[in-house]
Amino acid sequence: MKNLKLFAIAILSLLLLSACSQVRQHSTDNRVNSKTPILSSQSQRTQTVQTHQSPILNNQQLSRKRMVQIATNTIGSPYRWGGNNPSEGFDCSGLMSYVHKNALGMKIPRTAAQQRDNSRTISYAQLQPGDMLFFKTGKKSNHVGIYIGKRKFVHAATGSKHVRLATMDSSYWFKRFVKFGTYL
Repeated sequence: MKNLKLFAIAILSLLLLSACSQVRQHSTDNRVNSKTPILSSQSQRTQTVQTHQSPILNNQQLSRKRMVQIATNTIGSPYRWGGNNPSEGFDCSGLMSYVHKNALGMKIPRTAAQQRDNSRTISYAQLQPGDMLFFKTGKKSNHVGIYIGKRKFVHAATGSKHVRLATMDSSYWFKRFVKFGTYL
């Protein structure tokens, strides 16, 4: 019992110490073009605001944390078209289905295009870990990754042959971005 109290006090102290953080205020436009600073790291037209976070994590925050943990645990898993589990491999939409099922018990559509079309569109300012980034990689090809914070996302990429970490600042992904979406 004493150890549990000490653990709770330590966690509460850590949360209180990190309660005040800086966030950037960005355009709420969800489209990316040459005038929009949504994904541009070079843009310095954003202003910093202070926010105060509650030291108690709500259910949605815990769900997002679980999603990020599950997604990052799959890094290094092999790429396999149509794959949806770590032992056999993942394709991009199979990875999203796996994360949502195992973190939330939620079944989402199977293909990246269906996930894009059925997810709730959000702006960059609303983007949080656990949300999804959608890309158009070819005339009939769609791609999806899961945002984990600090402008990074986890995705199953055909080119790298495995699940990997990528950055939103990559020129390849920047040019192909189409939507931020969520099922939360």
